[in-house]
Amino acid sequence: MAISNEKSVDVFGATLTRRAFVKAGGALFVGISVAGAGILTKGAQAATGNTNSLDPALPSSWIEIHPDNTILIRTGKSDFGQSTTFTAYRQIVAEELNAPFEAITTVVTGDTNSTPDGSGAFDFLGRGMPNIRKAAAYTHQALLDLASQRLGVPKSELSVKDGIVSGGGKKISYGDLVKDQQLNLTIPVSGTLTDIRGLTIEGNPPMKPVSQYTIIGKSFRNTITASKVAARETWATDVRLPGMLHARMVHPKTLGSTLVSAGELDKTRFPNAQVIVKGNLVGVVAPTEWEAIRAAQQVASATKWTNWKGLPGSTNLHRYLKDSADWKSAPVSKGDKNRGDIAPAMAAASKKLAATYEFSYMKHAPIGPAMAVADVRADGEVHIYAHNQNPQALRGEIATMLGISTNRVVVHALPGPGHYGRSNGGNAGAEDEAVILSQAVDRPVRVQWMRPDDLQWSTQSPAAVADVQIGLDDNGKMVAYQVDHYMPAPQDDRPIGAVIAGLPTMPAPEPHASPANITASTGNRLSDPWVYDGVPRLAEFGHGTFQVGQQASPLTVGLRDHSMRTPGQFQQNFPRELAINEAAALAGVDAIQFRIDHATEERLIRVLKTVRDASGWETRPSPQARPVSTGDSPVRGRGVSAMLRAATYWACVCEIVVTPSTGAIVVEKYTIAVDPGIVVNPMQMKRQVEGGAVMGICHALLEEATFDESGITNRDWRTYPILKMADIPEIKVVLLHRPEVGSYGGGSEAANALAAPAIAAALFDATGKIMRRLPLKPAYVQAALKA
Repeated sequence: MAISNEKSVDVFGATLTRRAFVKAGGALFVGISVAGAGILTKGAQAATGNTNSLDPALPSSWIEIHPDNTILIRTGKSDFGQSTTFTAYRQIVAEELNAPFEAITTVVTGDTNSTPDGSGAFDFLGRGMPNIRKAAAYTHQALLDLASQRLGVPKSELSVKDGIVSGGGKKISYGDLVKDQQLNLTIPVSGTLTDIRGLTIEGNPPMKPVSQYTIIGKSFRNTITASKVAARETWATDVRLPGMLHARMVHPKTLGSTLVSAGELDKTRFPNAQVIVKGNLVGVVAPTEWEAIRAAQQVASATKWTNWKGLPGSTNLHRYLKDSADWKSAPVSKGDKNRGDIAPAMAAASKKLAATYEFSYMKHAPIGPAMAVADVRADGEVHIYAHNQNPQALRGEIATMLGISTNRVVVHALPGPGHYGRSNGGNAGAEDEAVILSQAVDRPVRVQWMRPDDLQWSTQSPAAVADVQIGLDDNGKMVAYQVDHYMPAPQDDRPIGAVIAGLPTMPAPEPHASPANITASTGNRLSDPWVYDGVPRLAEFGHGTFQVGQQASPLTVGLRDHSMRTPGQFQQNFPRELAINEAAALAGVDAIQFRIDHATEERLIRVLKTVRDASGWETRPSPQARPVSTGDSPVRGRGVSAMLRAATYWACVCEIVVTPSTGAIVVEKYTIAVDPGIVVNPMQMKRQVEGGAVMGICHALLEEATFDESGITNRDWRTYPILKMADIPEIKVVLLHRPEVGSYGGGSEAANALAAPAIAAALFDATGKIMRRLPLKPAYVQAALKA
């Protein structure tokens, strides 16, 4: 009763065919067909003529159903510690298939030669519709079609439980359905494989009703945690290939220096080392890592560079952004909820707030600096081993750099120290440099950046400035809100080694590109959805410009920006939420109640009430009755913030203690309420939120990329301090499981961004003085309290 060799079956837009009859084994492979444009980049197509690097007939598929009833799933999204690929994705697939969670025994992630869809380690739940969910839904329908033919029972009369299909008094397992035959389900996709967002599954296969969920909503352990703790995982830094050389880079003296002459290697001390020069890129390779380090230090001391000074310096950054940056070349973004005439309302307002908020550069600062192993082989294939958020995008960038087919590049994604955004567009810093050196020496090369390389030559989260105006009426209600956000280009995906070496890359961000295209535009898109719909007049504008120093640098480098956790929205939510706290104080109203009074969305109101109750919030205006801004005695305060991100509503309360005489702030308690709609895995989501909270406290209190006129001046953890284990506060996470919402919201971002405005508001509550610049370092706080 198998499908005939000639016949294919339409499955809600997907195509199910029988590939071959086999005497033993068999499987259902879920592959892809291309809808619309080719899935490779246009540049790669033009260079090679290739249009598709994936063969749906190969096991590089979304889902495999095996005869022993085990299931394998594949996703192009690498795991960066969020756990989603190993927990939520398994739950989603098991739920749609009506199979046991434990049946999904294998999860393949990231590798470009064994995963189908690309995209990065972000937006895992796809704003409610991740690719893996649709792939599972298509697979479920195909299995029902097979079972209907095998059992002779109409599809509508079949039911499935634990991977067993039943109907008409008969039953059959998924494994038995695919046994002795190989079946290929081809489903439609669109997009560009090497684009930052990869491919998207099209069509609308029937989804399992939320009311019938039995697996989603439960806590399952992350299966990779135990193997990581037990050191059974191969980390990127562990990779060793036959004949591999170790390398260290000698980066330019400044962000605009060009090479005059590379230092001559002392062969008496380093007989096995070799200096590689490509354009302005200098690298040193050696058989051992220690020899590479020492030889690179010797070469660096003798290498001569031109001098360059083209940056304003971090102490003048925000003045430069306001007074000297070009804000006219990029199109101005406008809020989709802008409404009403602001000027007359502001003029008639009983009370007004007009303030400027400043956001400094921050580094991704992974605990381990960037590293990669590259093997440019004699047959022309290029293999890269790295901890990377978007292997397919990296694949495209390397192909562009070398002028070869994308199909000749394979990226192997392995565990490593997370950096949350730095490589979501393809590269973290060392990958292309490893390829350049490997090609030069015809051997595998392992490039390991040192800590100064990682801080000074990696990208950073962009600085920003925002001007906010709020008008209040006689009743303390907001009658008008206006904000102008100023931020340089948010994402430069050019591989830095290729840029320095003068090799082909994608263009730097430029004004004519749409702000919606964050990887190409200098525009500043509005990323923080407005949630206070009770305000009658609203004007939100986003102003963009070139990256600072980029145009002046002979290397076209400057301060390269890149997205970091809650990108863009962090820079925009901080001024809004701190300003809302200030407006509440101006109105003499409690800050949470003030937000509720201006909200209309029930989900937002619920998270605000939930965080109020969970934190033990005392309803009163800020600052407290007797704020203290002087002396050696610690003073306590509390603050609140809220956000809508990735279809998830968030509200956060931070409770702090500050010592006015030193300016030192300690966060004692962080309480957060989260409504993502459907909570897929409560335990894992709670852990994601806790991780974001710690990162956000660190951002708010400590993290700042400093620079002089020539480049970044941070070199180590003393000059770029981060939170210590002893500084972590009590963290309370309240998850609001709302199945009726019908979709999955994001859970690994937003928690970091919410900390900053809540902490700044808590500082105001304690001291009565407002501080509108991040980070809230002791010296800055101390000076502001004395002013």
